[in-house]
Amino acid sequence: MQKLSLKWNWRYLRIELFVLFFISFMISIISDLEFSTYEQHDVSRFAEDLDYRLVCGAFSFIMYGGFYWLFLKRYVLKSNIWGVLLCLTGFVFVNQIANHYILNWIIVHADFISADIRARTLGYRLNFAVNYLFISVFFPLLGLAFLIRTLQQNEAMKTLKEQQLFSELNYLKAQLHPHFFFNTINNIYSLALQQSPLTAPMVARLGELMRYILYEANQNKVFLQREIQFLNNYVEVEQMRYTEEKRITFDVQVVEASHQIEPLLLLPFIENAFKHGLAEETDDGFVRIVVCATERELILEVVNSKPKGNAYRKVPGIGTENVRKRLELLYPNRYTLEVQEDYKQFHVNLTLMQA
Repeated sequence: MQKLSLKWNWRYLRIELFVLFFISFMISIISDLEFSTYEQHDVSRFAEDLDYRLVCGAFSFIMYGGFYWLFLKRYVLKSNIWGVLLCLTGFVFVNQIANHYILNWIIVHADFISADIRARTLGYRLNFAVNYLFISVFFPLLGLAFLIRTLQQNEAMKTLKEQQLFSELNYLKAQLHPHFFFNTINNIYSLALQQSPLTAPMVARLGELMRYILYEANQNKVFLQREIQFLNNYVEVEQMRYTEEKRITFDVQVVEASHQIEPLLLLPFIENAFKHGLAEETDDGFVRIVVCATERELILEVVNSKPKGNAYRKVPGIGTENVRKRLELLYPNRYTLEVQEDYKQFHVNLTLMQA
């Protein structure tokens, strides 16, 4: 896990400032307001000692903030239990001594504070109110430090998961590229053996496919129109291999310019339709491909003929296995994949829900 940072973070700083402000000012102010209302039965008397409370609150804010940011938070983020205990002990003494010698001196010499409060302050003795200090200050600040620590840990874990996801997706893509090129080069090799005039056009089309894979498919997302253009080029390459008796259709419905998709996500299903359908078909075979995009979902339907005597492949190929893993990583709980077969055909239906 990434090391937790001690640097300022505005999102967390706002939480810390609010808690420190509430502990330093609002607790005593709310207490005075309640006392004026329920004990003195005169809410207006709340304002009599407001200047005194503001001075005490400002002093406390400085003391508590320094204690929290300079010591307590650092030890909590570093999981240093002995440091936290040392803070607990030291804070009791330092806070009480600072209140007695510094805060009281400020109050006594502050002309805007009432003479009665200044007179009473002169008579205060040094004491250690440990219980109140723990309940109202130390434990809330300790809880705040642990809250910030938890938030930073969650953020670090999220970043780590994103990095792992990115690495795994790149690994799956790297596996898919050689697999795709291997199948396409086999197609060209087959035509070359037959001395087919389609060999040169197929090599040119392969160049376009390679350009897309090498220079565009390394992005996180591409425009769906561009991906479909790539798939159409692949289908044209396959059409060059087969006789006119093989029926191959590629139908695209409702694709807007703004639609995007992860590159090479649909290719393995189309590859398999040709590789395990037409490539093994000796009679009149077919491949039907439909891509339909709406505002909320993208649907891919691939249907291909099933060669006679061809049993269902229980062990998926590299491309199919990769695309299943990529779907789990990219569309968790946002996709459905149905693969059906009968004695005549294979049927694949993939639906991707938009985020």
